[in-house]
Amino acid sequence: MSGGSDDTDGKESAASPGPSKRSGKPSTDPATDDASPSEVSSDPSAAVEGVIGEEYLGIWEGAGKDSDQQPYSFRRITITQGGVGADVATTFNSFDEALCNGAAKLVSFDNLMVLESRALSSIPEEACSDGGRQTIRAAGDGTLIWTDDDGETAVLTKGVENATPIPAGFLGKWEYVETGGSPSPDSSTLELSQGAYGEVVARYVSDGPSYHCEDESVLVYANSKELRLGPQTVTAAEPADKCVDAGTRTVQMKGADGLSLAWTDSDEEEDAPSTYRRAD
Repeated sequence: MSGGSDDTDGKESAASPGPSKRSGKPSTDPATDDASPSEVSSDPSAAVEGVIGEEYLGIWEGAGKDSDQQPYSFRRITITQGGVGADVATTFNSFDEALCNGAAKLVSFDNLMVLESRALSSIPEEACSDGGRQTIRAAGDGTLIWTDDDGETAVLTKGVENATPIPAGFLGKWEYVETGGSPSPDSSTLELSQGAYGEVVARYVSDGPSYHCEDESVLVYANSKELRLGPQTVTAAEPADKCVDAGTRTVQMKGADGLSLAWTDSDEEEDAPSTYRRAD
């Protein structure tokens, strides 16, 4: 995100949340800067000896809710066969201010699966810590119920590995559109390219009379209506103090030639979505 653009005002940093944000969440499960679900074996039920039921194997994803049942995260977990003490899962977890990637070993498997997760990498750096104990239970309807010790829950549905998940309508170069107020000399563009989950697909460039900022984000999730992009990371800044990292965004189509971008932690009354139009 860019420090000088009207589009980015008020979004300072994607630092790791402290205890007030329930420490153990963005510091919970493990983000991705160099690993993603697309790197996991496409055949999680390969002939490996283990104790895990077939109904648990594969790629699973869903929205997490906190103990008050408020939206908190987006989680993707890939479960492979193995025995107690072995790494049997990779985790890819998106929060408002962090993207966490990790691994989990099997503690036990009986009436439910118990895992112990640890962090591998994060965006931004050092925003994620080990996730601790998690339980997963097959619900009997083709879903898995995921819980952790802090009271977060998620209903996970079966996902698929997809190297090109972004619908064609989102792809291309987009320009930020000012709404209201006096004309500004600042400008901002967004370029969306195809890529698998965990890969950089969004590149922002913002310019003003006294600054130039470039940022990038990886893809967290995509469907026909919406994209979820990981925290924005500054890749070029002139001067350095004018450009800052920022949080997670969702992108929705707005007609045939428009996009609406919103921060996942935004207050709808004070932080209206930004509008982009397709560049010529």
